[in-house]
Amino acid sequence: QEVCEARGCSWCPSEVANAPWCFFPEDTPYGYALGSDTETTAKGWRATLNKRQSLSLFGNDISPVVLEVEFQTKDRLRFRLYDPNKKRFEVPLKIDSPGVTAEEANYEVEL
Repeated sequence: QEVCEARGCSWCPSEVANAPWCFFPEDTPYGYALGSDTETTAKGWRATLNKRQSLSLFGNDISPVVLEVEFQTKDRLRFRLYDPNKKRFEVPLKIDSPGVTAEEANYEVEL
């Protein structure tokens, strides 16, 4: 707990199996924040994520990053994170999906 709180994280013991006890609070300076240009696509959503402040946990951070969310079936969601400014290798796996709407899915997604 001491090490967790010393790095600015929140500590919350849980009885839930495999739930983390140490995690970043919502107002953390680390990570990414949702940009203002979130859009609805034919299969889901697309949003830009911008790096918060200059703090880095791992180095070589990319900013901005695009998040694409695709509702593929009622029980399957696909998300993709990518650098919009530099093409990188992606596994060439094509998965056909009928495409459902958020209202038809058996899960919820919040941005």
